Amino acid sequence: MGEIRKFDGWLISFGGVVLPNSFILADGWESIPNQRVELDAYRDANVFLHRETSENFKTSLTLNIRSMDLAEMTAFKNVLGLATLEITSKRQRRLMVTYWNDEELEYKTAIMYMPDVTYNIHTVSEDRKDIEYNSFTIELIEY
Repeated sequence: MGEIRKFDGWLISFGGVVLPNSFILADGWESIPNQRVELDAYRDANVFLHRETSENFKTSLTLNIRSMDLAEMTAFKNVLGLATLEITSKRQRRLMVTYWNDEELEYKTAIMYMPDVTYNIHTVSEDRKDIEYNSFTIELIEY
């Protein structure tokens, strides 16, 4: 699904829109690329292990996102929204994601889902009508 390209200075894009690296905390990128899925495993009479592994590898990503105000959160959500596939995908949080694959050292494109995210509010400003969010984590898991 991915095309081979050199590293272009960004780690992830949603629906073709690059998420600026400034949104990701230092040390905030974690990837488990090309996870093997075991279909069957058994030991023979000589106790040798035999494994049948799927040809379809899956990647999961964890992004630790920096704290931000309401305007920045809106921009962040807009980038995520551009990657949503179809109307039913919004409910399932299915996203088209292009990411840097740290095992293959190239960009890959995948359909991923985003589990529930916990948001913590640091402060609310009544006079500025603003919210300051603490940093938070999003996970992306390939279908």
